[in-house]
Amino acid sequence: MPFLTSPNGHLNFFRQPNFPSFLLSQLINDIMLIAVFYFNLAFLTPNLFIKKNTAAFVLYLLAIFLVMLFLNKFTFETFRKPILQRFPPPDLSNFRNRPTFMPFPFFFRTIISFSLVILASSLLALIKERSVHKEERQQIALEKTAAELAVLKLQISPHFLFNTLNNIRWLARQKSDMTEDSVVKLSQLLRYMIYQAKHDKVLLEQEINYLQNYIELQKMRLTEKNTVNFTYTGAIEQLSIEPLLFIPFVENAFKYGLHSQQESKIEISLKVEGKKLNFFVKNPVFDNNFPDQSENSGIGIQNVEKRLLLHYPDTHELNISNIGGYFSIDLTIILNDAETKK
Repeated sequence: MPFLTSPNGHLNFFRQPNFPSFLLSQLINDIMLIAVFYFNLAFLTPNLFIKKNTAAFVLYLLAIFLVMLFLNKFTFETFRKPILQRFPPPDLSNFRNRPTFMPFPFFFRTIISFSLVILASSLLALIKERSVHKEERQQIALEKTAAELAVLKLQISPHFLFNTLNNIRWLARQKSDMTEDSVVKLSQLLRYMIYQAKHDKVLLEQEINYLQNYIELQKMRLTEKNTVNFTYTGAIEQLSIEPLLFIPFVENAFKYGLHSQQESKIEISLKVEGKKLNFFVKNPVFDNNFPDQSENSGIGIQNVEKRLLLHYPDTHELNISNIGGYFSIDLTIILNDAETKK
């Protein structure tokens, strides 16, 4: 700006005694531009332009422009005009005598500087506002995901509890000596669900122990025709997993894979290889004993599918099949570094 607005572009001008006056006038104008820049950045654009209060925004800009115009006229008349009188305009009749820089009259100089400042500060305010909205949308999405996960866990817990209480009721009707043991095991399971499953992640060892307690509880009502095999292999120490992720599959196998009069076998396996975790459940399918996803009994598996999509969106594969009289679930999860950290 000092070069563009210097009188007639004379380089000798900067060596003149009046140069401090020119510098002072430029400093006053620049301070005004800085004030307008930050005022528009912090107040006008965020509170008026972005909120569609265009009329007030334009009125503010017009008032500020008039103030700047008056200030530029004042500095021009006070500081610059005497300098211009000392350096009269050159003779433009000879093209070779044309100055390198032509002076801008204070009116056009005000329009240009004001426009550039408003444009730059408004663009920065819009970029900032867009960034804030993007962060808010991401935060809302994260909170929605967390809320959905919490609801899904709460939906799984009552389903499991209802089935287990039915089992204990069956033992009580049979006046079985295992009734008391089943109540103790149920209390251990509930303790895990209340105090451990509320965390985002649990140790895989704890989840396996939870499955073992559940399976032992279910075995109390099995007949000689029913068998259940649960195996796990691999380095499971210090691995983490989402809580209550496998139990709906096991519940489903016990509910639909056992028959009191026919041979039935349930196979459950968990295998860990590095970051890859595989969980497999296989049970026979009997006539009129296949899970109906429209019933409440299908809530557990549906919830697990949703939780997998929410927490392992691109790192899991779930295959559910009903082939050759057997219903099987094959789940593979690629654990992240935080879940495999030792």
